[in-house]
Amino acid sequence: MQIKVFKAGSMKEAMAAMKAELGPNAVILHSKKYKESGLFGFRNREIVEITAAVEDTPPPAQQAQPAPPPVRQIKKPAPPPAPVEPAPAVQEESAPVEIESPSDAEILNLHEENPAPPPKPVEHVTETLPPVAAPVVPPPKSEAVTETLEQTKIRQLEDELAQMKALLAGVLGKDSKKSGLSLHDALKLQEVDENILSEISAGVGDIFIDSQSNAARWMFSSYLSEHINFSDGIKLNRRGYKAIALLGTTGVGKTTTLAKIAAKFVLEQNATAAMITADTYRISAVDQLRTYSDILGLPLEVVYNPQELTAAVERHQNKDLILIDTAGRSQHNDFQMQELADFFSANPQIEKHLVISSTTKPADAKEIIKRFAAVKPEKIIITKIDETGGLGMVINLLRDEKLALSYVTTGQSVPDDIEIASADVLTNIFLKKAAEWVV
Repeated sequence: MQIKVFKAGSMKEAMAAMKAELGPNAVILHSKKYKESGLFGFRNREIVEITAAVEDTPPPAQQAQPAPPPVRQIKKPAPPPAPVEPAPAVQEESAPVEIESPSDAEILNLHEENPAPPPKPVEHVTETLPPVAAPVVPPPKSEAVTETLEQTKIRQLEDELAQMKALLAGVLGKDSKKSGLSLHDALKLQEVDENILSEISAGVGDIFIDSQSNAARWMFSSYLSEHINFSDGIKLNRRGYKAIALLGTTGVGKTTTLAKIAAKFVLEQNATAAMITADTYRISAVDQLRTYSDILGLPLEVVYNPQELTAAVERHQNKDLILIDTAGRSQHNDFQMQELADFFSANPQIEKHLVISSTTKPADAKEIIKRFAAVKPEKIIITKIDETGGLGMVINLLRDEKLALSYVTTGQSVPDDIEIASADVLTNIFLKKAAEWVV
């Protein structure tokens, strides 16, 4: 197995280098991002490092040599027994005599050239010499032993390779690739623009999100980091209050989103906060926000004009966070757009977040951004992610958009169903939705 490390300026470049050197069957074992400083600490650049592996083509097993043909054993005729003389009454013990055993071929040739005479009749003897055992000749060393050792070693290597392959398949789900869904197809099913699809897959080919989920995750997250602006939520001021206003059309979830943000800061960061609502058009709007303020123990004020808004903000300037709810405005109503712009003109320190539902048609969403530009929003919040089948609208809308994405909401629960927007958060939502199409 070959394991190599690739470094590049983006995940797309690193993946391209991996594919070019290790081939299409390479898998990513580990990946990370870090900053690489330039000369004297200037010109820091982001480096993507991936560790990839590919299986080597296993060498063909050494062909076993055919076993040598069995040696034909020729039975040697027994030599004629020599006449035995009677043993003398007294005989000294003689020294042992070494007998050199002739080879089988010599015995066979000798027997054929000089056939033994017929045996003579043997007289009765009182004692016979014991038969002399032929010395044991070790068999010639065979190559079969060497072959067995080599084959055993090859078999062990093959077993280890099979175990590693099974391990990788278990971790990365490689065996399910045939029934998986590619990154390109998953994005297409979520109605991502064709130009964006081409940009994501350029240079790396198709990636299956089930068998190479780590590679698909990094590929998609890197693209989002490069082409979408993120604001990392709302940051409180070190000194003084932070005023936030939510703007948008009707029915996008501004009031519920405001309550979620308030609960996050009050319950998780122990921040002090106040609520102000300018939504006096809907009968139930004030009651809805009052319910949330009572639960959280926060003051709530209702304002009807810019002067009342300025006065209410000044009364709560000792708070960490002031959250302002507004009435829904139609992007096609010029009078309402101007009225909203005038409402905030008296206090330019108020940070305005434009709230857009993910269920909005792409063309309408772009028109909303264009028309609400008169109010000068700084950031965007995308709501109702749970009510749409994909993220195509979000990605298409925010591709190269100057406004930064601050939050995404994924349900009605307060305060749980809201997350600070980031490339990783959107990637997790995308993979969760894409998993619904994986067989």
